[in-house]
Amino acid sequence: MQFLQGKQVQQEFCHTLNSLIDGARQVVIAADRPAADLETLDERVRSRLAGGLLVEIGAPDLELRRRIVAHRVEAAKKADPNLEISAAVVDWVAENVVSSGRDLDGAVNRLVAHEQLTGRHVDLEMAEAALRDLLRAREPKKIKIEDIQRVVSKHFNVTKADLLSARRTRTVVRPRQIAMYLAKALTPRSLPEIGRRFGNRDHTTVLHAVRKIEELAGADRGFADEIEMLKRMLDA
Repeated sequence: MQFLQGKQVQQEFCHTLNSLIDGARQVVIAADRPAADLETLDERVRSRLAGGLLVEIGAPDLELRRRIVAHRVEAAKKADPNLEISAAVVDWVAENVVSSGRDLDGAVNRLVAHEQLTGRHVDLEMAEAALRDLLRAREPKKIKIEDIQRVVSKHFNVTKADLLSARRTRTVVRPRQIAMYLAKALTPRSLPEIGRRFGNRDHTTVLHAVRKIEELAGADRGFADEIEMLKRMLDA
């Protein structure tokens, strides 16, 4: 949904969505954030989507990655009964390829190709050699402002609405400043854009928040440690 731009396109999408729902059809829509956070989305479309079930799909955990790899290996064995990829290799791939399901598919495809080309059964040494560049090219996690707002809200026991509000109490101001600082430090977003995502604040407010948190972190080791902990939570 984040790529659906233009008023006319969104109106046509809304008409299509209404027709499908009125016809008792099931509709599944994907986006990189909740509809409420899609700033370019028409208000009618956003309201329509808010009436559905919202489910966050996170990265696959170790057990799911292991099942994905094992399933792909079994499928490859049906096509080539001579294929030999041990359970140890399956476990190693699941533990080391953590970026996405597509990369897991690519890893299995490489192992299958290496066995077919070399005539050797895939062992751990071959797997490490075959996937070395895939593991080296693993991209760092992309942190979104919504992630920061969620983590900071939970850590300081405030709501996202508090962070975006005009409230000036200390229990809200400090978490808001920390969230703005983290948004500047961990995302490529500009100061004006960060300000818009925090209740349409001016970029000078964001700049003040960044400098304030840097000042506090430089003077208080405990506060600096707390900021680092939040960064680790976001990067986990």
